[in-house]
Amino acid sequence: MSLELQASRLMLYHAAWKADQGQDVTRESGMVKLYSSELFRRAADKALQIHGGMGYMKDCPTERLYRLARATTIGEGTSEIQRIIIARRLLQEGPLRFL
Repeated sequence: MSLELQASRLMLYHAAWKADQGQDVTRESGMVKLYSSELFRRAADKALQIHGGMGYMKDCPTERLYRLARATTIGEGTSEIQRIIIARRLLQEGPLRFL
């Protein structure tokens, strides 16, 4: 989880740097949103798995985190919509431009 969190941070910093340079960050912002929300969901799922049945109880913080994590894949555009935005941008940029 720590490895993925670091990758997410670096993606965010790169997108922020490009935005500061006045560059279009449509693709990068979609990638950051998609990757980070999916990462949050996976990490919350692992935390819930570690806590077992107790993780679903209102008294356990993992219950709230799991609900929040699930909502991040829905709000501000679903993960599927983010994938479409990324794919469209890649196609607009041309072959091998994304490497």
